[in-house]
Amino acid sequence: MLIGPEDMILRFSEREIAALTDHDYGKTVKVEVLERAIADAEAEAEAGSYLAAAGYKNLNGDAVPRVLVIKVCDIARYYLHEDGDIEIVEKRYKAAIEWLKSVVKEPRLLGLDAVQPAAKASDGLYAVRPNKVEEWHEVNR
Repeated sequence: MLIGPEDMILRFSEREIAALTDHDYGKTVKVEVLERAIADAEAEAEAGSYLAAAGYKNLNGDAVPRVLVIKVCDIARYYLHEDGDIEIVEKRYKAAIEWLKSVVKEPRLLGLDAVQPAAKASDGLYAVRPNKVEEWHEVNR
């Protein structure tokens, strides 16, 4: 789990999270609604292949970089808004997705050790030499 309900409440306030999760009265944080938005946000960050493509697997608990927590919170907040048309929330969502795309290109943005990509063939110990071109008349003697 990359983030929990407490991360959302600390980041955006209990009042805002209650307003987004309690569709009847807007006064109480509905944990099941919040956890569904968090699960969707984590799925987008992980299953959306951003983190896997960057070489990160099984980020949990204390190992989650703060910057990733912020971005996943922004994505979850976007999902909580559902039909609401709030420009800043959408901008932050799009910024989080762009950041995740940049992590794919440059995994060091997370500050963790990603699984190293396979070495290029040109980095190996062996070299392949091209065949010697022979003239037609040398081959057909």
